[in-house]
Amino acid sequence: MSENQGSPGALLEMVRELRGLLLDFIAGGPTKAPRYKALRDGLMADSKVNGHLPELVLEHENLNDLWQFMKYKSASKVERQELIRNQFDDLARTLSGVAAAAPETYEAIAVEKLFKAWYRLSQDDMEPRRLLSTARKIAVQVCSSIVDAHYNSGEIRGGIEELAQVFGMTKDVLFACGGDDQQLIVTDVVSGATALLKTFNAALEGIARPAPNENSRLQLARMGVDAIMSAVMALLSCWYMLQAACAKP
Repeated sequence: MSENQGSPGALLEMVRELRGLLLDFIAGGPTKAPRYKALRDGLMADSKVNGHLPELVLEHENLNDLWQFMKYKSASKVERQELIRNQFDDLARTLSGVAAAAPETYEAIAVEKLFKAWYRLSQDDMEPRRLLSTARKIAVQVCSSIVDAHYNSGEIRGGIEELAQVFGMTKDVLFACGGDDQQLIVTDVVSGATALLKTFNAALEGIARPAPNENSRLQLARMGVDAIMSAVMALLSCWYMLQAACAKP
């Protein structure tokens, strides 16, 4: 290893790259086995970090072994990502030479704010396809805010803006933070929201097909908007219900 490679700055970059590689891999991204081995070997060979590497890296020589461990550790993809992120935080701070900063506070979108956005959308006369696109963006924002609030971090979700993905992550969050006596409620909410998401997707498909007139397309779009807004409103209300239950002494 060169002197440059052993410098705190270079080591920090290697740690960050390794963490990013693992977060992507656990989220279903590319399997960069040779790069994982190179980063792991390089960091383990340096006395500054070899005793401080995350246990999951120390104990697993390759990504296949690490995956076998992680998939039984937690059934939730976002919880696996959170475990990885937490295990790297202290080492990254040590190498950067800065104290832990006060954590940024993440909050879910307020129910009242979603109601207002839904109402404005219901009164808008925009083109049907654009109406559905706007509703999709609002739904992504609501789901993303729940995921970020649960983990108090925007890193777990990353830059994901695909509705199906953030919707799935939100369902994982609700099941993860609900107690045993709340699982039936969460299951009912999630099942209903999932059915409404299917209705929204059907509206998206229908809007792409020829319709007898523009009014028919608009009616279909409004049905899709109400479906997806109802779905995320149910998820958001369930989130706040679970948080209120946790806050009780």
